[in-house]
Amino acid sequence: MNNVNINDLMTLLAAVDIAVKRGTYSILEIRQVGEVAEKLNAFLTEATAAAQAADEAAKAAEGTEATAEGTEATAEGTEATAEGAEVTETPEAPVEQA
Repeated sequence: MNNVNINDLMTLLAAVDIAVKRGTYSILEIRQVGEVAEKLNAFLTEATAAAQAADEAAKAAEGTEATAEGTEATAEGTEATAEGAEVTETPEAPVEQA
């Protein structure tokens, strides 16, 4: 099965633009070509924005999930330390200033 993706449609729109600039279409055909090109451009704009929003949401979800996992691991480590014999504090590492 051949799948058409956003990049394919962008290439198609660019090809139509080049064809129009080179005078491939007659004056009677150009209106229809322009209308379809405008629809395709609007679709690509919306699809690109939706894809970017989905990517950002997925990255945010991954970050939230990783943070939650880190918190859970820290809580488990604290619980294990509390069960151990003696807890000693470790000195903080020096902070490098720029």
